[in-house]
Amino acid sequence: MLELTGVHVAYGNIRALQGISIRVGAGELVALIGSNGAGKSTTLKAISGLLRPSAGRIEFEGRDISRASTDVIVGLGISHCPEGRRVFGRLTVRENLLLGGITRPIAEVRSDIERVTTLFPRLGERMTQLGGTLSGGEQQMLAIGRALMSRPRLLILDEPSLGLAPMMVERIFEVIDDLKRGGLTMLLVEQNVHHALDSADRAYVLESGLITLEGPADVLRRNPQVEHSYLGR
Repeated sequence: MLELTGVHVAYGNIRALQGISIRVGAGELVALIGSNGAGKSTTLKAISGLLRPSAGRIEFEGRDISRASTDVIVGLGISHCPEGRRVFGRLTVRENLLLGGITRPIAEVRSDIERVTTLFPRLGERMTQLGGTLSGGEQQMLAIGRALMSRPRLLILDEPSLGLAPMMVERIFEVIDDLKRGGLTMLLVEQNVHHALDSADRAYVLESGLITLEGPADVLRRNPQVEHSYLGR
């Protein structure tokens, strides 16, 4: 479904990605793990059209999107839930969700709000509350719910557990696992490597802009390098 081939991204003279190649098959949950500054969020931004590769190719369902605008990419079926949640603080929960489905007919969007509140019942209790007054966990629920409102074929998640209490982390990953069982294709960046590898089908390790390891998640979980660097063993 998604394929990156030899992708380079630079910030001025700083080479953030140095020719990485990643594949995400339909129905897969693929995890991208690595330390801070490895290039994980840069990879997601390149896929979403927020950054332009200086070389290489990004294809989605056989179409080259390396130079496509973000609105075109969303229209093709890619939705990006960014690091830091970035909900619209002065808009209500309902308004945030409606904006997530802005490219779709309003009747469909209203019915999808019910789907989101089934996944996250707490949002259903907060529909008239301003996004900026929600707790961190509730804002993360809202950010994921907003991303789902476009009915994506590929959902990109950037650090969904960042800064959350353990109970909320468990709930977020329960939802991710539910979405996976429902057949949604996902690319996940997550520093909680235990949870990422437990949920993922396959994973890539990104270090200093280079893919250094890849393979089935259960195999990488037993890899000595991953155990030492990311699992604390």
